[in-house]
Amino acid sequence: MVDVDDYLSHPDKKLSVHINGVVAGVKKRTNSKIAELSAIFHDIGKLNPNFQEKLRTGKSNGYSNHAYLSAYLFLCYCTENHNDLLKQLNNEENWIASIISIIASHHKDLPDFPIILKEKELISLDKFLKTSMFIPASEFLMKFVECNNFNPYNEYKERLLYELPVKICKIAQKHIASETSKVSSLIFFLETQFSFASLIAADKEDASYFTSSSDMERFCSSFNKNLEFFISKFPNDTKLNIIRTQIREEAIINVSSLLNSGKRIFSLTSPTGSGKTVILLSLAGEILKSEGNYRIIYALPFLSITEQVEKICQIIFKDFNNSLARIDSKSENKLFELYQDEVDNNPETINKIVNMQFAEDTFDYPFIITTFVKIFETLLSNKNSTLLKLPNFSKAIFLIDEIQSLPPRLYGFFVAMLDAFCRKFDSYAIISTATMPNFELPSSNTHEPAKIFRDYTVPSELVSLDYFKSKIFNRYTIKFDKSRINIEGLTLSILAENCSVLVILNTIDDSKLLFNLLCEKAQDTVLILINTHFTPSHRKKKIQAAKWFLERNKKGISNKKIILVSTQLIEAGVDIDFPTVYRDIAPMPSIIQSAGRCNRNGIASQKGKVVIFELVRNEKSSASLIYRDKDKVLLSNTIKAMKESDSSEYQLLEIQKEYFNFTQQNLVFGLHQEIDLIEKIKEAAFEQIGKFQLIDKKNYGEEIQYYIPKNNDDRFEKLELLYIDLQSIAYKDYRNKRLKWIEIESLIRKMSDRIVQVRLKVNDVKPITDKDACFNIYKLSTSYDSIRGIDLSNINQII
Repeated sequence: MVDVDDYLSHPDKKLSVHINGVVAGVKKRTNSKIAELSAIFHDIGKLNPNFQEKLRTGKSNGYSNHAYLSAYLFLCYCTENHNDLLKQLNNEENWIASIISIIASHHKDLPDFPIILKEKELISLDKFLKTSMFIPASEFLMKFVECNNFNPYNEYKERLLYELPVKICKIAQKHIASETSKVSSLIFFLETQFSFASLIAADKEDASYFTSSSDMERFCSSFNKNLEFFISKFPNDTKLNIIRTQIREEAIINVSSLLNSGKRIFSLTSPTGSGKTVILLSLAGEILKSEGNYRIIYALPFLSITEQVEKICQIIFKDFNNSLARIDSKSENKLFELYQDEVDNNPETINKIVNMQFAEDTFDYPFIITTFVKIFETLLSNKNSTLLKLPNFSKAIFLIDEIQSLPPRLYGFFVAMLDAFCRKFDSYAIISTATMPNFELPSSNTHEPAKIFRDYTVPSELVSLDYFKSKIFNRYTIKFDKSRINIEGLTLSILAENCSVLVILNTIDDSKLLFNLLCEKAQDTVLILINTHFTPSHRKKKIQAAKWFLERNKKGISNKKIILVSTQLIEAGVDIDFPTVYRDIAPMPSIIQSAGRCNRNGIASQKGKVVIFELVRNEKSSASLIYRDKDKVLLSNTIKAMKESDSSEYQLLEIQKEYFNFTQQNLVFGLHQEIDLIEKIKEAAFEQIGKFQLIDKKNYGEEIQYYIPKNNDDRFEKLELLYIDLQSIAYKDYRNKRLKWIEIESLIRKMSDRIVQVRLKVNDVKPITDKDACFNIYKLSTSYDSIRGIDLSNINQII
């Protein structure tokens, strides 16, 4: 008689203890029966004697994998306990396909249906099963579920391995695609993805002995008090702050009423400069007050804005900075260095470091500031590592700012996805921008998205659009000249302006060429160039310098003309205020965001001026080189919507409505990078959907990273040493490998302010680097300066 309690899941843990821990972890994240059954069965394949031998001795002479064996044992259980299983699944047989896929893939990524099991692994498992090694599966399962006795070998038929899973998945695909199915394709996608994410998060949590230090209750209970104290310091006697207060208070009253009616997703359409950050935080506070403790996830399109919002939030919640985490490709965890210094003297500190990294990977903080990439790619992901954070999207308040920065074909798609997610997983979302797209599902679209998003309703608007007509938000006049202009003509027009000018162009090449011409012709003028060919550190300093000069001009200390030439990176979230803005033609949201840098605070003695033009080089429109192929319609629709006569700022509201109505009805809904997201959801094609990337590398070129050292900076050399250290760690020493990776990632984040990310296409000239790449980063000591950035011309090839 075998004692099933003797079996191990890990060298230091009993299998029954581990499964109990994982089931508890799953139940903490979801009440889904799919997730619970997946947790019970996910490691039952570890009853394999070969796996047990490998755990105890470090080696095995036979098939020792467990994931596919676990899925097979679940199929065996299904055949003998089919009626019982269906009762647990509310008679929805489709979920059996979901569970098989989750169990088999829990150490990999979710696959496409219907071929969820790979032939090579099935053949290896088939050979193992023919050895008839003893596996006490039903005896073990009786500890967790009611189970009729079964013998894997007596029950073993080839169809269980090769035929039944595909058949089950095909039936599920057919059912969920039906309009009459109780489980729609969208619900099938969301439930399968979330159950998979809950399992892998709970599995890794239990295996690593992770203990959450997130003090959600304390943070949420103090949230409104801290925010109200911050707001109380604002001067209340300025016209701008008076109207900001009106907007904020109206939004709070409306969200309170809508919460009572069960609404989950809201829109905040508010003019540029109306204080949307504080309004969004106030709305989150109202939801906390009404609904209880929720995680807050503040998502923004650009890294530069995440840093700005983080600084504001650190001031507001200064007593809770350990509860607040900015998580993006550049964010640093200050505790890591502290713990890293202690490792040699106190080995227990390793656990703190591993826990800290797991908390970041899973978004285990009460307040997170992050990027659109982290949010929207996770919502569509099939990837094991990415989906670790998805369970903490449940019971969360999403603050999505600058939504217009999404690709236009995804406006309605992602808002509808968020709406479905929030309703299913007890979350809320506030969508914010000064340029709100039309989120109605298109009726004339070939996809008929209403059949996928069956219960979708458009987000409820929280404030009146009449605020756009307020005198204080009527800050500039916009002039659109439909005649084309070349770079020389543009240079002369800018020099003819008798005040400071911000120029925003569509390409880096155009910005460099204009800057060089201005350097030749301008006199007694401060010239500044900003684009992504500069390090983030230099970009920040340039913006600070421009603001310093502009402030001196406002105060009458100086009368220096400033010309700042930039690409669109300055459009959203950069708090800078020029009397005149020149903008090369672009889709409507970019134009309005650019205009938001003109007379931003509304305190100039006269209205600002925004000039829209179409730049041509070699008789080709620069805009058409960027917005081409399927995106050229965005440009033509903008030109159609714009008026040749001068328009005031408040008139742009109607102009942008016309633009967004066109995009809503005429673009293919949910199409991105040739991935038809609606069709793939219908097919349960998790792997194909998971290829989604918000930034289209095919169109914009593959990214290469260059580290620009400062003085005697030796960080790159430290990175090379860490690479050598990593290679020297034993293959199966997972703990030390993980620790070393955390150290490497921490150093790269510290280096990030000196890293230039360049998207190079085939014909671009690559600079000559100091040495070979280390973790795909090159060191570049030449071909870069702080005035013009990185040099991609032929000159950089001269040694």
